Amino acid sequence: MIPVRRKERLRSALVNSVLLLGALLCAPRIAAAAPAPGAPPVAATPAPAPAASTPPLEVPEQSIRQTPPPAATPLPFRAFSVAAKSMAWYSNRYILTGDGNVDIHMDGGVRVTGNTFFMDVRLNRFVIAGNVKLYALGREFQGAAFSDYLDFNRQYFVPSLGAPDRWTFTDADFNHPLFGRAMPGDTFFLPDVSHDSPLVLSTRVVVQPRESLLFSRPSIKLGLVYVPFPSYFLTFGPNPNLAQNSLPGATVDGPLDLYGGGHGLASLHLRYDPVDKVFFAGEVHQVSDKHYLVASISPIDKVFKQYNFEGFDRTTPGFQVQTSLQESAFQHDFSQPLSASAYANLIMTASLPRSYVQWQSHSYYDSLLNQPLPGVNGLLYYGDPSHNWVPDHPDDVTITWHGYQNRIGKSPFYFTLRSAEGFAHDGLDPLQEFGDVPYKTIYNTTLGLNLALPSYKLLKDYSGHGRDVFLNASFDKQRESFSLIGHHTDTTITTFSLSRQFQPHLVGLVNYTITNIGDFYGGRCLSGTSPTTGADILLPCQDVAYGLNTVYTNPITGAPVPQWSAFRGFGTTRSLVEQLVFTPTTYVAANLSFRQNHDFPIPLAAYTYENNIGIEPYQATLDLRFRVAPTINLDISRSYYFNFGGIDRWSPQFFITVLQ
Repeated sequence: MIPVRRKERLRSALVNSVLLLGALLCAPRIAAAAPAPGAPPVAATPAPAPAASTPPLEVPEQSIRQTPPPAATPLPFRAFSVAAKSMAWYSNRYILTGDGNVDIHMDGGVRVTGNTFFMDVRLNRFVIAGNVKLYALGREFQGAAFSDYLDFNRQYFVPSLGAPDRWTFTDADFNHPLFGRAMPGDTFFLPDVSHDSPLVLSTRVVVQPRESLLFSRPSIKLGLVYVPFPSYFLTFGPNPNLAQNSLPGATVDGPLDLYGGGHGLASLHLRYDPVDKVFFAGEVHQVSDKHYLVASISPIDKVFKQYNFEGFDRTTPGFQVQTSLQESAFQHDFSQPLSASAYANLIMTASLPRSYVQWQSHSYYDSLLNQPLPGVNGLLYYGDPSHNWVPDHPDDVTITWHGYQNRIGKSPFYFTLRSAEGFAHDGLDPLQEFGDVPYKTIYNTTLGLNLALPSYKLLKDYSGHGRDVFLNASFDKQRESFSLIGHHTDTTITTFSLSRQFQPHLVGLVNYTITNIGDFYGGRCLSGTSPTTGADILLPCQDVAYGLNTVYTNPITGAPVPQWSAFRGFGTTRSLVEQLVFTPTTYVAANLSFRQNHDFPIPLAAYTYENNIGIEPYQATLDLRFRVAPTINLDISRSYYFNFGGIDRWSPQFFITVLQ
């Protein structure tokens, strides 16, 4: 390894040499390249004519030497490989560098060697400088620097001649250089990365322009140390479908992209969550501009596994299909599972004038396995009774129409309409029993209206600092009717919010929401017979559904709760949220929020946090996000509940998430 300071001195000397040579090139000259014996002639394409007193330069014979027989006309550059004693990837600047014995292999047998290599993958061009040798069409050209603008398929070369010159190649046609042409001012610019820390170190990289980098036997920076890996694939292409994810949630996820290309990706993930602790997961992608297929297994090395699949296809500009499939299996390695359940979701969307229609269906499979032979006490299970066999298969279908947002005249208000038809079915376990009648299939109809006032400038900041106060408001009303006798649900949500940017790094938000939910059972329902007269007893369906004279008690004290005892399906939630977002730097972000709820029925605290009924009346939350590495963020958050119920103070634990 070359010491860092020596590398910097070497790189600085190369930069100065290239800049000095570029300054000398300001005087246009013409160099006629004399081919070596047996080499094909080089057609000299003259640059703009110089002064008559400037004679053409002859290329010394030692600068162009014979190599293997001429190759066919080279193809345009596609993927190419770069090898060097040390290569580094600076993810924060999207720069790839190489130092010492740099060797580039490109299409058509073209090869370039030198001392130092720089590539800006966003600009899609690279520079190689210092003792450069260009091998093309069976010939060797010696020079000081070589640059390739891949987007334009234009190559620039500074040859080593008796006097300075500059050559330009178009479409990788090295048989016809253009002499003395003007070049872009930053053609041979070498960026300074001495103050940056690389994310990946390697000795060989395969570059697919505008798409990806494949590192061979890299060392990747994890925290403060570099950890060796067999390979690392980095995709930076413009296709957003490569970012799709099918893995379940985890506290920490460390992905390692092993192999891939412009239309595929294979990744290994090292993950952590409180249940499975540390484990491995795998994910593969196959994508195009109009579709993606993503499959994953997580965890690979645990008994309980989850298989996920996400698919999407935009078949026409006005129609698309999306599906999600999931299987949960209890299996040792990849043997026959002892239990397996599944879930399937299908969404089809078609555009209409100023609206769209969508089909959405869900299917659940409590067991994918065949019915086993009866075991102990006639029970049906695999292995032991903890893996019981359940043949239940509920499903539901909904067809929804969504209207686009329409402005009301010239006012700042907009409205949207929506409607839906659907059903839910469970042939084994009835969805609901009402009036002693089991309902295995329930049909539903939904109608909805949304009225919105988006980003209305309530108070203008005349100072010009952009500290205006914006008002957002919305009113949403929905009714869902069911085939169950007289049953429908009304939901009304009214929201107001004010936002303001106090300074470039501080934003404030106040939000007030009122939610009303009414669960209606109309008419009178049969609830039994009179023990004295034997006559039918008819009660309001509301009392039959929610229980007449039902007494609800506090889970902790056991005392009756009048509000819950009086509850008949009508509830109201009022929520006030105040939030401050502070981003002092690009490396730190803080989010402080306070929420106050006033609900009917009132919330009830239980002995365990998970069994609370309703939402805590007060909650303060602090969320901090730190950028600990160029591609790694650490998110820490915790909430305080102001001694709710005499037992709930802090959330059970800090929520710590590592994001990439």
